Amino acid sequence: MELVVSRDDVVMQRPEDLHFVVPVFHTPTACCGAATAYLLRRIAYRAGAYAPGIQELIFHELNTSREGGTIEKVQRWFNGRVSSLHELGYRLQCRRVSTPTAAILDWVKQGRGYRGAMIPTNFRKLHPEPNAAGGDIPDDAVAHAIGLTMDKLDPNSTDDLVMIDPWPGVQGGAKDRAKVSAALESASRDRGYHALVYFWVGWS
Repeated sequence: MELVVSRDDVVMQRPEDLHFVVPVFHTPTACCGAATAYLLRRIAYRAGAYAPGIQELIFHELNTSREGGTIEKVQRWFNGRVSSLHELGYRLQCRRVSTPTAAILDWVKQGRGYRGAMIPTNFRKLHPEPNAAGGDIPDDAVAHAIGLTMDKLDPNSTDDLVMIDPWPGVQGGAKDRAKVSAALESASRDRGYHALVYFWVGWS
């Protein structure tokens, strides 16, 4: 007996059907950039456009303190690279905001993976353990920031808000992908609630 399969029998796989894990680059001096690089890849993947290749060189620029050390540097980098990203099919946009954390959390969550936020934070508020920065790095020397996105912490779970931490410290159990910390509001308030929000065109 011959099995006949038509196009109508085929179920297309969507990006959200798979659990794709983007690596988090660890750095105490370019957290703003490293969080942004993660978010841009993650959003592009959800939109079905992420294809590792030459653009990885562009994203890697954000892992340096020169391009990713502060929110101002990341904003300048994005403005200079947005045309190149669009040419590569990455329909990403960015806005700088000063918004209480709860509103940003809600905005990211409503985007269902097509939105993300990079938030500069007070490292010690998120990681109060003594010498959490690690080695000879003083806690107050960490140019800290986190990323917010919708993702799965467990392959079998549903999407939820996830906090991406490019420098979670070196204490036991430090995680670079975790649930949103209860201390995020306070840590963000110390930096004036500033953030860069990213979104795929059509999800603003």
